Amino acid sequence: MAINIDIDYKTNMNEVIRLLLYRNKITIAELARRMSQLSGVNYTRFNLRAKLENNRLHFNEALLALEILGYKIDLIEKN
Repeated sequence: MAINIDIDYKTNMNEVIRLLLYRNKITIAELARRMSQLSGVNYTRFNLRAKLENNRLHFNEALLALEILGYKIDLIEKN
């Protein structure tokens, strides 16, 4: 299922990921566990939540989280 979210420079990745966590009924703890499993990097619910709240989630981490949640980012040229 596609979700159209208009993202601009003010959009916070925390908001996007939390919305998708809620929609998919997945906890931050479960997301952290899956991210650790796929990446080999140790994520805990505490450090993942801190990264989200402080806007310190790296782009590759956001892509991994979105992939786990079943989404991807499409970049579309603006006219």
